[in-house]
Amino acid sequence: MRDSVLWIHWLHGTSVTDKDAAALVEQASAVSAGVCPPMLVELNSMASITRAALLRFAKTLDIAAMAIVGPSPVDKALANHFAEVHDPPYPTRYFTANDEALRWLTEHPHAP
Repeated sequence: MRDSVLWIHWLHGTSVTDKDAAALVEQASAVSAGVCPPMLVELNSMASITRAALLRFAKTLDIAAMAIVGPSPVDKALANHFAEVHDPPYPTRYFTANDEALRWLTEHPHAP
């Protein structure tokens, strides 16, 4: 947690599986117990993410909103795919910079 925002930083070239997603959801729940925080996710040109992982994030994360930050067009495509295909119950938006994402997370009604 950074200033009431759950911050996820994937390493460059990471491949995320359902097992990784389950671990993240469990850790997020432990870190933010009793709170439904907004989440900032830094993709960092990750290598891949499985469909099962995306589905787990959409269906089991207890967050208020998700800002997805990535430097590449592939990151943007991944963020759009996640929002459109997996239809998470929380607002989801793509950004190219952390400061824009953080501003969106903290200045809107979904903020804590």
